[in-house]
Amino acid sequence: MRYAKRYPSQTRQVLLTLLLVTASLQAGAMTAYADENRADHQPPMAQVDTSQATTPSAKTATAAEPTVTISTTDQVPLVAPTVASPPTTISSELPPITLEDYQSASASQLAKWTRQQRVTGQQLLDFALETIKETNPDLNNVISLREPLARQESEQMTDQGQPFYKVPILVKGLGHTIAGSSNTNGLDFLKDKTSSSTSAFVKQLQKAGFIVVGQSSFPEMGWINVTNSNLYGNTHNPWKLEQNPGGSSGGSAAAVASGQVSLASASDGGGSTRIPASWSGLIGLHPTRGILEGNPTSERSNVSHFALTKSMEDTRRLFQFLLKDKAKAQQNPKRLDQSIPIAYTTQTPAGTPISEEAIAAVKEAVAFLEEQGYQTVEVPYPVDGKIMMQYYYTIAASVATSINVMAQQTLKRPLQKDDVELLSWALYQTGKDLSKEDVNKAWEGIATMTNQLNQFYQKYPIFLTPTTAYPAPAADYHHIPKDLVAQLSDMSGLSKEEKLDLIYRQWLPAWTLTPFTQLANLTGTPSLSLPTHVTASGLPLGTLVNSRAHNDSLLLQLGDLFEKANRFHILTARQKGLPVAPVKQKSPNNKDERDKKQPITVHYHTKSFASQPNYHTKHNSLPQTGDKQQDGLLMTSYVSLFLGSLLLAGNFRGNKEKI
Repeated sequence: MRYAKRYPSQTRQVLLTLLLVTASLQAGAMTAYADENRADHQPPMAQVDTSQATTPSAKTATAAEPTVTISTTDQVPLVAPTVASPPTTISSELPPITLEDYQSASASQLAKWTRQQRVTGQQLLDFALETIKETNPDLNNVISLREPLARQESEQMTDQGQPFYKVPILVKGLGHTIAGSSNTNGLDFLKDKTSSSTSAFVKQLQKAGFIVVGQSSFPEMGWINVTNSNLYGNTHNPWKLEQNPGGSSGGSAAAVASGQVSLASASDGGGSTRIPASWSGLIGLHPTRGILEGNPTSERSNVSHFALTKSMEDTRRLFQFLLKDKAKAQQNPKRLDQSIPIAYTTQTPAGTPISEEAIAAVKEAVAFLEEQGYQTVEVPYPVDGKIMMQYYYTIAASVATSINVMAQQTLKRPLQKDDVELLSWALYQTGKDLSKEDVNKAWEGIATMTNQLNQFYQKYPIFLTPTTAYPAPAADYHHIPKDLVAQLSDMSGLSKEEKLDLIYRQWLPAWTLTPFTQLANLTGTPSLSLPTHVTASGLPLGTLVNSRAHNDSLLLQLGDLFEKANRFHILTARQKGLPVAPVKQKSPNNKDERDKKQPITVHYHTKSFASQPNYHTKHNSLPQTGDKQQDGLLMTSYVSLFLGSLLLAGNFRGNKEKI
C-alpha cells in the first residue's frame, strides 16, 4: 500500500509500461545475442550471404555440414542505383566484435559493424595493426605503416554514407602512392624516397571510406608474377608459407588472405591482380579499360587499378563506387541467364604445358555451370599467344627506359647494371633500341587482335579458362633460367631483334605458370579471377572468366552465382581444416532433370591460416564480449521483470481498494 500511495495511478501505469517494454526489448536482445553466440560461434562470414547458414569446423564437415540452395533465376541488378550505405540504426545491445570476427569479415561487414557501434574506427585499426605485427614476420608483406596518421584520419572522418566507412586498408607500394610514405618502385637506389602526394586512385579509396594503415610489398617495377625482390625480400603465402602469394600485387594478396585487412588495393598490367588472386584464394577483378575513377583512360594503357577481395559484395560495391558516370551508361544491361553460351578451354595461348590441377579447376567450374543449366562449349584459345606476348614484352621494354630517368635524377648518372635486378637491366638494354615505330606496330597488332577477340565474344559472350596454369611456386622462385644469365647481363653485341627474342626466352618459364591473364590487359577487356579450386596439396587455384569491353557486370553476376552456391575457397581465421580433395557435385541423372533447373546442394570449405606451424595468431577480444555480456543482458532483464511485477501488484492492489 505504501508503494501505491507513493505514486499516483497514472504514474504507476507509465512506469509499468516503460519497464515492461524495456524488459521485452532486452529479452529480445538477449535472444539475438544467444543466436549469434551458439555453440559453434560462427558469425556471418564474408564470403557468404549473412542470411545463409555458416560452415562448422572440419570436425563436423561430413555429417552436420549446413547446406544452401540457389536458384539460377534469381539475378542481381547490373548496376545498383546507389552505392552509398545509409546510416544503420544503432543498437547498444549488439555485442562488440572480436579480433577473430575482424580477420574473417568482409570490408562491407566491418563498415556495417562500425555504424552499429559494435566496433569503433580506432578499434578496427587496433585489430589491423595487431594482426599485421603478428603475421608480418612470417609473411613479409608489409613495407610501411602509418599508424599515427591513420588514427587521425579515422577520428576525423564523419559518416556520409561511405560504402567502406572507417575500414582499414593496405595499399600496394607500387603506384598507389600516399603522401609521406615510401615511393621506391622497388628500386634499391630509391629506398629512401617518399611520395609528396597521394595518387588519384588512393584518393578515391579514401573517398570510399577506407583508412590507409600502410603499404604492401611488390617486386621491382612490378615486372614479374611473384612477389620477391632484392629490396624487400620474399613475400610468403598464408596458405603455405613455403609458397609465393603471386605478383606483382602479392603483398596485398597476403594481407587479405591472412586477415590483416579485409580488402587491399592492387594493380594489374599483365595479371598482377588476378595471378595473386589465383594463388592466394581471393577474388581479383581487372575492369574494362578506363571506366573506373583513378584508372588510365588511354587506349594504349594495359594497366588497371582495383583491389583484392574475399567477397563479391565488396567487389561489386567498390566497382560501383568507382564506376564513372559516363561508363554506367556503357555497361551492358544484359542479365546473366542460361541462354548465354559460355566458352571454355584448357589450352594455353602458345601451347605451353598446363597442370592437371588447372584442368581440374576448369572442369569443376564447367560441371557446376552445366548443372545450373548453362550451355558450355569447349574451344581452342582464340588468339595466337606467342604473338600476343611479343607485343606485350615490346611494350614492357619500351617502358623500362624510365628507370634510367629515375637513376639520372637520383644518382646523377646513367643507369648501371648493379643498380637494378637483372630483368630490369635486360629490359632497359632492349628498350633503348626500340623506336616509336616499333611500339606503334605493337599496338596496331594489338588492335587487330582486339577486333579478332570481339568477334569471338559475339559468339561466346563469356570465356572461361584457368587463371593460372599451375599452383603457386616457391616463395623464393626465380624466373630467369641460369643458362641465360650471362647473355642478359651483357646484350651489347645483340641486334634489336635478338634482344627481343632473348627477353621472350627468359620470360617463357614464368609465363608458362601464368599464360592466361595478359590478353585482357592488352585488349582492355574485363577479366575476373574466382577462388573456385583447391589442389590436393592444399593450394588454391583460380578460375578466370573473361568478356568483351563493358561486360564487367556480366562477370560480376557470374561471380555471384559461384559465391551463392558456396563454391569459393577462402582462407579465414575462423574456419579449421581443408578437404584433401574438392567436393564433387553429382550430375543430374538425366536431361529431363537438368531441364527442370532445380537448385543443387553444395558444400563450402575453408582453411585456417592460424593452423599452420610457426604462424601464431592471437585471438584477443574487445572488452565486454562473450559470456559476461550475455550475463549482463540476463540480469538486466530479470531486474526489469521484477520491478514490473512490483508495479503491477501495487497497481492491482490500488485499484482493488478503489473498488
